[in-house]
Amino acid sequence: MRSPYEPPRAAVADLEPARGSALKAVLYGVLVDIGGTLVAGAVLVFVYGVVLAASGASAEEIDQALTRAEPLSWFSLIGLAIGTATSFLGGYVCARVARWAEMKWAGVVAAVSGLVSLLMGSGSYSFEWNALLALLAMGAVVWGGWVGARRNARTDAG
Repeated sequence: MRSPYEPPRAAVADLEPARGSALKAVLYGVLVDIGGTLVAGAVLVFVYGVVLAASGASAEEIDQALTRAEPLSWFSLIGLAIGTATSFLGGYVCARVARWAEMKWAGVVAAVSGLVSLLMGSGSYSFEWNALLALLAMGAVVWGGWVGARRNARTDAG
């Protein structure tokens, strides 16, 4: 008769870490990147518009300040920082959801992000400046994917 306090005897093998859905990973990554950029940009435009209106700027001056901002103005640089942060977060979310081939799926999100960045910015700045901004966004997505992949590896290792 076996003792009830003895551990069971069974062959136990390490389980493979659960793999996420690549489609969900890419979809969530794009939504966080593009959606986050749009929402944060809208909030930035609203706040800046209110500040300009409170300081006595006319509607034409506000429109001019918001639609024709110089690429290196503080308003554009804040928008760039917010957009880069949401791109990083999009890559991170993609990697964490996928849990396999994270860099491949983050690369897909980066390609979509770069294409959308080029299309959305085509009327605002020169092509060269838009291409630079698209490359920056793509780099942020890939960086976020790399950080997410490292986090997955640490989590899966125990």
